[in-house]
Amino acid sequence: MSITDDRYTLRQAVGMVVIPGARYTSREFFDLEMERLWPRVWQVACREEEVPNSGDYLEYTIGDQSILIVRSDHKEIRAYFNACPHRGTRLASGVGSFATSQIRCRYHGWRWNFDGEIAEVVDRHEFSEAMTDDLICLGNVQVGQWGGFVFVNMDPNCEPFDSFIGDIPDRFATYRFENLRFRSYRTIVFECNWKTAVDAFNEGYHPQSLHPQMLSWFNDTLFTYEQLGQHSCYYVPEDRQREGGPSPRLGIKKEDVDPAEVLAERVDAVAGLFPREDQAVLEDLKKNGPPPGKTIGKVFDELRLNAMRRGGIDVEGLTDKDLRGSGTIHLFPNFLGPITHGNATLYRARPNGLDPDSTLLDYWALQWVPRDAEPKAVEHKFYEDWTTKDWGLINNQDFANMVEVTRGMKSKGYRGAMLNPVQEANLIHHQRVLDRYLSA
Repeated sequence: MSITDDRYTLRQAVGMVVIPGARYTSREFFDLEMERLWPRVWQVACREEEVPNSGDYLEYTIGDQSILIVRSDHKEIRAYFNACPHRGTRLASGVGSFATSQIRCRYHGWRWNFDGEIAEVVDRHEFSEAMTDDLICLGNVQVGQWGGFVFVNMDPNCEPFDSFIGDIPDRFATYRFENLRFRSYRTIVFECNWKTAVDAFNEGYHPQSLHPQMLSWFNDTLFTYEQLGQHSCYYVPEDRQREGGPSPRLGIKKEDVDPAEVLAERVDAVAGLFPREDQAVLEDLKKNGPPPGKTIGKVFDELRLNAMRRGGIDVEGLTDKDLRGSGTIHLFPNFLGPITHGNATLYRARPNGLDPDSTLLDYWALQWVPRDAEPKAVEHKFYEDWTTKDWGLINNQDFANMVEVTRGMKSKGYRGAMLNPVQEANLIHHQRVLDRYLSA
């Protein structure tokens, strides 16, 4: 297959970029991604906190590939192909710790040090002397780290991690991703292509229809969309933040809306994005109301920031303006979500095995914790059927629509996605960056 095949080529039509549906539904296109994208792209494998101690390990899977992330010492994290060089046995699964300070194959007892070098071959004298240590070391996978995230790349000749991540660290420095810790960790199986899941959270064009209940407090017309190297983001610029909800689509004035009721609706609608502390602040506001001359939104922000400071959260060097900033970040190819200073809800969409119509969506809720807080283990929960849990109104709407998009794209009458060049600019960018990998 060639990426220039007309069935898969991005095209211009009546001033818009059209994305063929076959890029989402075709086995052939999916196989090309498995051959040229996933083995060559930097991708988020885990958080550093998931392997906190020397000897801790975590298995990261992408397609049919298994990668073993290992904390070799308190400073260094390494990654290897999760296969014994002898007979191919998977060396570890899930999460755990190598108690003997070495990686041992369960099949024949071969052992490796955490640097990947062979430590023991049982009965090595019976093997050929031509079997040198270099031939039986663990298969190395490249590792990059930023913001507490561990990235991996299976290509020994991949672009440098610093080149891949680009300006992201500087641009999002005030969000202090390295200070985030898991609040919850869920993995959900969806009947959709992985790109459908990415698209669901990479634009603010859909709330006016899919989430109409948001419009009383959410001005969905204010977003700026920006492409940052291979990545992207969208946010409300500082000079437009005063123009907050309701959405002008409703045709109502701010003064006609009960601010306490609006704020309550906001937190109820996206409860999963708010920690308990923020909801406690809201309850206080609902009970006592805002002081004269202040909006309930402004007081809510002030109380939330004061609660962070009282709770021992390290906000030194950050201004109140910094702390009020928010947006949605997308790290190519498959990691994105809404972020605020103090909280992040991030989604990692990846193929579920080798099925183009099945996606694993890792749903991470993270928050800043006090600098002296004891590390807490977070239970990783798995949902084979997303409908067995109530994910909150907004998520439920997004999740259900991902399945409907998949079904609709398979219609013989579907002519491709005609994308809004402004509000869906990040989706267009995502597809163009994808083509760079598939064409190389």
